[in-house]
Amino acid sequence: MGAIRNFFVRSPHGQVFAILVGVLCIGQILVFSTYPNGGSVEIPVRSLVIAELCWICFVLWFWSLGSFLNSVVKADLRSSLLFFRFALAHPLVYMAAFQVAFDGLTPVYFIALFPFHLLAMFCLIFDLNFVSKSLALAESGGAVSFYDYAGPFFLLWFFPLGIWFIQPRINRLYANATLALSS
Repeated sequence: MGAIRNFFVRSPHGQVFAILVGVLCIGQILVFSTYPNGGSVEIPVRSLVIAELCWICFVLWFWSLGSFLNSVVKADLRSSLLFFRFALAHPLVYMAAFQVAFDGLTPVYFIALFPFHLLAMFCLIFDLNFVSKSLALAESGGAVSFYDYAGPFFLLWFFPLGIWFIQPRINRLYANATLALSS
């Protein structure tokens, strides 16, 4: 996984954008080009696989950012990666399970799944918070409040836009970290 992390951390923002949005766009083209006569009510399994592939790319990018930034932060300010890893994996697994079981769900099952849905939403917000806070901690070198990392938080939330502003900052931190290691 070190090669994947290094790839995402040192890649320029245009390349990360092309990978993440390109997988999504190509996937959508493949899905909608297979519909007969321009549309269908049923969602083919292919679209579920492509949606998961898009999420996997996004999760790999977030995992790369979070693990790299956490390694750059001073040891006494570091957060645990344990819940961060769970928070990345749970929405991925939840989305796959929900999409597979969606057709046969009754309202009772929807109510039973609601806590898992809320947990998935919490995990996504936690991931945004973890990465943005780790970025602020890595850049400042000291304790930060939410106001210090609110900008990166919302940039990451508005995903395609945030890549253009967050990734160059990650590249600078990566360059500084590799420079410090080589000295």
